[in-house]
Amino acid sequence: MIQFTEKEVRHLREKGKFWPESLEGLKLGVNEIMAEPVLVPKTGIANWFLYYYCPQCSVLLEFNRRSEHCHKCPACGQVFSGEPYDSTWWGIINAKNYTAAFQLGLLYLVTGKESYGKKAITIMAEYSKYYKDYEVHGDIPYNGPGKSGAQTLDEANFLRSFAMTYDLLSDIMTEEERAFVRDGMLLPGAEFLIEHRHNQLHNHEVIINSAIAIIGLIFEVDSYVKFAVYEPYGLLYQLEHGMLKNHMWFEGAFGYHFYALTSFFAYEKFALHTPHSHIDHPNYKAMMELLVNYLEPGFGIPMLNDTNYGHTSSSLYLYEFAYREIGGNKLLYILNELYKREKRDNLEAFIYGADELDPCPHSFNNYHVEEGGYGNTILRGADNRYLLLKHDSYGGEHDHYDRLSISYLAYGKRISPDLGTTGYGAFMHYNFYKNTGSHNTVTIGEENQAPANGILKRYEELEGVVYVEAEADWTVPYEMPDSFTIVQWKEEYYRTVKMTRKIAWTDDYFAEVFIVKGADPKLSIDWVMHISGETVLTPKGQPVKFFSEKKPYKQLHSMVKTNADSKMVTAYRDGSVTTHIFGLGFGQAVFNGRGPDNPSVSDINYRIERSFGGEAVFAHVITSSDGACKVKEVLFEESDGGMMIHVTEDNGRERKILL
Repeated sequence: MIQFTEKEVRHLREKGKFWPESLEGLKLGVNEIMAEPVLVPKTGIANWFLYYYCPQCSVLLEFNRRSEHCHKCPACGQVFSGEPYDSTWWGIINAKNYTAAFQLGLLYLVTGKESYGKKAITIMAEYSKYYKDYEVHGDIPYNGPGKSGAQTLDEANFLRSFAMTYDLLSDIMTEEERAFVRDGMLLPGAEFLIEHRHNQLHNHEVIINSAIAIIGLIFEVDSYVKFAVYEPYGLLYQLEHGMLKNHMWFEGAFGYHFYALTSFFAYEKFALHTPHSHIDHPNYKAMMELLVNYLEPGFGIPMLNDTNYGHTSSSLYLYEFAYREIGGNKLLYILNELYKREKRDNLEAFIYGADELDPCPHSFNNYHVEEGGYGNTILRGADNRYLLLKHDSYGGEHDHYDRLSISYLAYGKRISPDLGTTGYGAFMHYNFYKNTGSHNTVTIGEENQAPANGILKRYEELEGVVYVEAEADWTVPYEMPDSFTIVQWKEEYYRTVKMTRKIAWTDDYFAEVFIVKGADPKLSIDWVMHISGETVLTPKGQPVKFFSEKKPYKQLHSMVKTNADSKMVTAYRDGSVTTHIFGLGFGQAVFNGRGPDNPSVSDINYRIERSFGGEAVFAHVITSSDGACKVKEVLFEESDGGMMIHVTEDNGRERKILL
């Protein structure tokens, strides 16, 4: 066995006596597999897990092991059958099988009960009967094909899990069983992965490399290890080129930041006691520490780019192995906070975690990259106030085309959040959540922003006010990331455009000025913001029967149009929290209405300010309170090429803010 030493095995068996809940949880996780006959597809039928979503509600369907042709939506109750749901059901069966097989191997390791190991061996042997004859299939966007699943990514997860299981159980397998699994599944699977790995930076290639490398280590195939670890686009290459200067994984989504780390660490857990481990590489620690700078109040993770609620649900357990091997107070703080909210009885803690965790407090501050750099800025304040300004670089496949967007939270409420996305096979992913117009930024001509780098131009604190300025300039040359991308934007609408967003952050409110220059005068310039709760104060206007036929706007409804005068004040109430938006009126059309929240079974308010003429300046003061509004009046005036904002606060103090 490669992944655990004899000393570690003895320690785990002793640890099991003192972690009974963890051991019981592990047993509970495999109960169904142990009790039921082995269920394996005889052909390459399995489809993509992310098709298993309700097309109307954008929520995951209910899975029933005994119901291959009936798939129920837990939100609307509709039952689906046929494709793609039936074949996706088989994809879920595969995932449950390989996950359980590894857990069964661990149970054998910890308890010594061969019944667990024998069940896992039976599962592997059953797949090995059919694997070589599985059809190559799959047409998932951005993905290569699979055999056991519909994409190369699925194939790698499948093979890696079974390879790690094989390593755990090889001592109780017969020579015939070892040869059958090796030659029927693992070696042909590795050859398939080598054939279909792409030469690009991507979380997929990390997963694929980790599987190839692990199989290479088990069977001492040096060419596999060299290809998957050391050659260009191998694991080391991905680690050193995929992490940006700001320590974020280049795809710009925490879901994929941790998804990539999951596979890096899967390899490192296996290779830890070999010469091919690189667990001490500084990029691992840098990527793991980054989250502390971004954490939302309440220990939330920002929904940047293609992150959905499921992506980060188990990501924090990665800190167990990372802290044990890398250490550091930031990693320890994450674990401390995690276990204030739940018991420390998960599998990662039991198998890979340190025996004890010391207390570790942490003081939060604002966060930003260096001026001239790309990334994100996070501003914090009293009453759980939090603002994230996104001025990062284009992240490839999983980007949301939303440079200079903001996310705003206060009083424990998602006042104006980034909605993230849903399952990629769900209708609303491409038709709503992934587009510029469903974010709190500016869109030109109702089309997605083209790739560009967002740059931090200013971060400065003066007299208790934090000033932040960021720009996205499409007129300068831009180098795409080394990653395959399908064009889903309107290049010609943006290549003459420069946008600048300026923010002044105070104790009780923030002011913002959004400047757009260089657009085609015939195209609309839309400042978009969505706000939680119900509208309690809005200017009167005329209902709009049909707002737009373009995505994502075609999902909006109940739109009311107002032509803005010099003063615009709108208020929204979410529970006890009221948010006021004071806006500069310069004759622009203002649309207020409703549109999808996430999940799309509920709505959130949408506000769109629309201008034409090639240039526009949008200015606002935004404040949230759980009582009386903290701002009495706001006046806007152009001054010295900028915008002077006069704010009269509820205590009578007047403040002048120049943006």
